Amino acid sequence: MSLFTPKPPPESPEAQRPAPLPPRKGGTVPNALAFLLSAVLSPYLVILFGTVGIVYARSDPQKFWLHLAISLFFSIALPTLYVLYGIKKGFISDVHVMEREQRNGPFAVAIGGSFLAGLILFLIGAAPSVWGLSVILVVNGLLIWLITLKTKISVHVSVLSATALGTTILHPEVPPLAFAWMVPALIWARWYRRRHTIWQGLGGAALSGLVTTLIIVLIGLGERVIQLLQRLAQLFQIAF
Repeated sequence: MSLFTPKPPPESPEAQRPAPLPPRKGGTVPNALAFLLSAVLSPYLVILFGTVGIVYARSDPQKFWLHLAISLFFSIALPTLYVLYGIKKGFISDVHVMEREQRNGPFAVAIGGSFLAGLILFLIGAAPSVWGLSVILVVNGLLIWLITLKTKISVHVSVLSATALGTTILHPEVPPLAFAWMVPALIWARWYRRRHTIWQGLGGAALSGLVTTLIIVLIGLGERVIQLLQRLAQLFQIAF
């Protein structure tokens, strides 16, 4: 079966899935908070705001809109349009693509789009941190895709971890722990809503954190990683 072959619509017997588990018992406030964190820190929004921030900070002001348009179209708009098309045609059940069996097409489009964005940005002379953002999305996306073929891992947490760490490394002016709290908060939210286990969340964070750091070093920005370690050492008053 092709990656893009539509699956039977959800109402057909072949596509029936078990109903999602109910929220954990904990009252209205924890349920609302977990839902809010999952929505606000969704991959769509995290990639959007992370891309805008990095491109704004690292692009030539005269080329900002060009670089931003390329990044957003290929890395965000194109995959989003594909998912919406899939929902309309019935082979994708929801915007979060919660069914693992439905993720091949969206992953392929997202990875391919990010690859094209990075290639175009590299060819037109964008800063390494600008086209490097697309490389981070490609490599993390490919690894997560391969993992989801066999088991579950939190895409929400993976995307947030990559974006938060990448932003902190590439922006020396950002406090070193400014975004760190978001990762455990999102792991809790995905666990509380029964979307993932704690280990699936931690696995997503560890994988994306390692891959993101390695890519930043490989594209020639290793000194930024050293600067982050120095800022952390200074924060905790550790000799480095």
